[in-house]
Parts: sequence; structure tokens; C-alpha cells
Amino acid sequence: MRIIPIASRVLCAVMLLSVLAACGGAKSPESAATPPAPNPVTDTTAPTVSITSPTASGTYTATSATVSLGGTASDNVGVASVTWSNLGNATSGSASGTGVWNIASITLLQGPNQITVTAHDAAGNTKGATLTVTSTPGGPVSLSGSVDSSLINRSSGTNTVYIYSGTVTPSAAASPLATAPVTQDNGACTFSYQFVSLPAGVYTLAFSSDATTFRGTAALTLPTTPIHDFPPTRRLQVGPTRTVGPTTFKLPSAAIAAAQAGDVIEIDSGTDYVDDNAFITANNLTLRGVGGARPHLRSTQLISNGKGIWVNDGQNTTVENIEFSGAAVVDENGAGIRNEVTGLTVCNGYFHDNQNGILGGNGIVLIEYSEFDKNGLCPTGANCGHNIYIDTGTKFTLRYSYTHRAHVGHTVKSRSKETHILYNRITGEDGDTSYEINVPNAGRTFIIGNLIEQGPNTQNSTILLYGEDGVPADGRANEIYIVNNTFVNDDPGGGTFVSLASGPTARIVNNIFAGPGTKPTASASVTNNLNADPISSAGLVNAAGFDYHLTVGSPARNAGIDPGSAASFSLTPTSQYLHPINRQDRPVDGVIDIGAYEFQ
Repeated sequence: MRIIPIASRVLCAVMLLSVLAACGGAKSPESAATPPAPNPVTDTTAPTVSITSPTASGTYTATSATVSLGGTASDNVGVASVTWSNLGNATSGSASGTGVWNIASITLLQGPNQITVTAHDAAGNTKGATLTVTSTPGGPVSLSGSVDSSLINRSSGTNTVYIYSGTVTPSAAASPLATAPVTQDNGACTFSYQFVSLPAGVYTLAFSSDATTFRGTAALTLPTTPIHDFPPTRRLQVGPTRTVGPTTFKLPSAAIAAAQAGDVIEIDSGTDYVDDNAFITANNLTLRGVGGARPHLRSTQLISNGKGIWVNDGQNTTVENIEFSGAAVVDENGAGIRNEVTGLTVCNGYFHDNQNGILGGNGIVLIEYSEFDKNGLCPTGANCGHNIYIDTGTKFTLRYSYTHRAHVGHTVKSRSKETHILYNRITGEDGDTSYEINVPNAGRTFIIGNLIEQGPNTQNSTILLYGEDGVPADGRANEIYIVNNTFVNDDPGGGTFVSLASGPTARIVNNIFAGPGTKPTASASVTNNLNADPISSAGLVNAAGFDYHLTVGSPARNAGIDPGSAASFSLTPTSQYLHPINRQDRPVDGVIDIGAYEFQ
């Protein structure tokens, strides 16, 4: 070996490189440029999962407390597991199987249960499917309740309760699960509704009379709360034992003075409110007797307001379950109720021994389930009033009521543009009544299903008078429909059953005219009536006792005809009067009978 002298630092570097090369520690340039192996690919694809049993629709109703589920799942690499959770009762668990899975039993909360089934893969990706199971152990449940009459629009046919699934703000745009009509309870002034088949669950309930404005919105759970009532907006209470406060009063007049629009004033029964007269000025009031019997508004002296016990100057007033008597004023035209503005409803009232029972029309007037007796109290014999006198208005309806023994005046008198007298007992009996029905200014008039009797002491021998004072030029019709009534004349001197003046369009069909007197002459518009004289030949059960049901041998049985309709109003009777002051459905039994009652 030959030694070349070099600097010591260079010699060391050469020797180091030689050593590294000899040991394999140094890399060639080509070897240093080779790239490393690539990283593994990450799985980001979620699996899929489907529920196929008991349904694939997304909702299911079970009548048991548990449910079994089944379905499928898949993944690009493989499904690692399938789990479930029930939001309804916060339970969870694992399914059996993966590609095809099943869950043997999931415990349900009564009502809706949101069950989510989730598929998992090894990379942690998940996918869920949801089924809402509503549990109704024992099957569907019912929901019912009352709607306070103060909320009812009596001139509308759309009083309805709406029910929505879950928590909802009711509106015209919201879709209800179901609706139920609000109907009047038979023989009463109350209203109710019923849903007969609902699954258990959480609901929102609301009432509307126009499908636009919703009132009394409430949340409830079925079957925990199977009854829900819609109360009045505000209630004032009256009674002699009440402690006076913002909403409690001792006298009706004090509550009336404090009332606001839409209030309900409840007046305790069991006492007489003597000479307590009032003007009603707030709109949409409901004045109601409570406590069983009717509270009695009794007048014992001339009323200083010159009009009546209650003078109605508030629009759309409703009076329920109240008795009025003794109303008298100087001009002998005092009334239990004097109506001066638009809209009056009277239900289950009792008006007796007043100069007028009810006086005044305006707008729409409805009287139902009420009694009028011996009104027309006239000490001097002049200016006598009537049981009922509707002196103006657009529509007057009297139904399911008992008006009798008016003193000198008429049992019913109406000058309304339209008059509906339906399913009443209108009888003179032993009183000195004038006309039983008087419609002096014509108008479209329906007289259907009534018991109409003229007593032996009548002041006027005509039973029904129409159009005597002519037809006003106010656009009213001049037509009358007298259908399926039972007329009985107990005046031995005879008289006239029906007198039509002013040349109306008339249809008189399926009536019984029993007793002496002039009966309508048969014509194209007067058809299929039973004329019976003596009264006994009509086949009535007890005419002397005012029971005008048909006997088995009555010639009125199965002798009627279809009366048709008029002005979109069916003339076929659907009810019949039930004494006292009530109604019942008229039976449908083959051919309709003549008269106010169907034989049973």
C-alpha cells in the first residue's frame, strides 16, 4: 500500500466513506429516490337499512304493548351490527342478524312510539330507518265533551270540533286528523260532540264555528283524558248568597251592567228576583239560569222603563232557563223580554202572565223548548199583547215549544220576512185566545208538524190567518207551506181553519183538519188532507186531553204523500212534538202518515 500525504481532515472523510460503503450503510442515488408504499383506502360509505315488518309504510297501530320488527341491511364492505331505540320510552337494544335482521319484542309506551333501527359497519358509518308505532291497548278510544252554548253560532251549520295529532296550532291551513260536528242535546240548551274511534296518543283539540277562527285550543292525551269540555270565555255569577266581587253579583241587573261582550251570566235558581229590571247593551251575551229550576224574574209593579223586564239592546243575545212573569207598563204593552236589536235566542224559557211574553223582532230570532201561557194581561181590556209577537226581522223560528191560553191576543204572531213554526203545541185550551197563528204581513212561511187547537172560548173563529195586512215592498216572498199539522177546532160554533189573504203561493198537504168549520178547499196546492168532523172520526188517541197521536184505526195512517221541498227547504217532517216542551225524531215507517204524528 502506498501512502499519499493529505491533510488529516480529508483523510478521515475518505476513510469514513470507505467504511460505510463496505458495511452497506451508504445508498446509491437511484436507491434514495424510490417512493414509500401507499396508505390503506378509508371506508366512508354508509350502510342501508329497511324496515319491512310489520309494515314498510312508516306508521303502524298496535293493540298490544309490544311490537316485533324485521327488515334488511347491506353495506359495501359488510354490516357489523343492527341496533334499535324507542324514543317513546327511551329504551334500546340490538337486533338479531345483520343482512336480514329481526327484533323479537320492543316494549311500547301507550300512544305514539318513534322507533329507529340503525345499521352499523366496521368503519363506524351508520344509517337509520324510523317507524312510528301507536299503541292502543284494548283498541280505539272515544273522546267526547260539551261546547258552551255561548260559543255556538246558531245560524251556522259549521259548529265543529277539530282534532290534530301531536302539538299543532290550529288554522285553516292545518289538516286535522278528524272532525266532529257539534250538535244540540235533545230537549236541552246544551251542545256536545263525540269522536268514537281514535288511537291513543297526544292530540290538539279546538272548536270553530266558521273553520277559520279556532277557540278553546287544548292539548290532551288519550285515553288519559277521554272527556274535554269547551267552557265560556268569561263567566259572571249571580245569586242572593254570592259575595259581591269583580265577577259575582247578587242581582241580575248588576251583572248585566258589568258584562262585557261575549260573557256568560249564570243566575242561581231557587229564588225570585223581584222588580229587577235591566237594559242589555253588551253584545253576544248569554244569560243562563243554573241550579236545576229556572230563576224567576218577577215583576210586581209597573216597570219604569216603559218596555219590559229585560230590554235587549245588545246584538246576538241568548237567554236560557229563565222564567219571566208580571211584566206591565203604562201603555199595556210590557214584555218579559223586549227585543230591539239584531239577534235573539230564547231556550227553555217560561213566560206567563205578562202583557206580552216576548215582543220585538229584528234580525234572526229563535225560540225553542219554551212555554208561553196567559200572556196578554190587560187590566183595562185595551192594547192587549200576545204570547209571542215578532213585529219585524229577517227570520223567526219557533220550535219544540208550548204556547197556549193567550189572553185576547194571539198565541203566535209574526211580521218577520221569513217565519218557521215547527213541531210545537199551539193551543187555545180554556183561554180566550184570538188567532192561534197570525202572519199578517205574509213572507215565506213554513208551518210544519204542529199541534194547533182552537178552544171553545176563542175571541176569533179563525185558527190560522195569513197576509191580512198585505205584503210590504221590502223584497219578501208571498208564500206559505202548511204541512203535516194536526188542527183541532173545539169551538162548537165552527170557524175557519186557514184563511189566506194577499194571494200567496201556497201548499197545504198532509194535514188533519178535525172538528166543525170551513176547511181548505182541495186544489192543486191543497192536497191529501184529512177532513174529519166530528173530531172523533180523525182517529186521535185522546183529543179532549190534547193527545193527538193516531189510533191503530185512524184513516190518517199510511195516507200521506211526499210533500216535496220549497226554497231549498225540505217539507218532509223530521221531528214531532213531545209534551211538555220537547221533541223526538219522527219515525220513518213506509208511507208517511197524515198529521203531526207518525203512528207507533
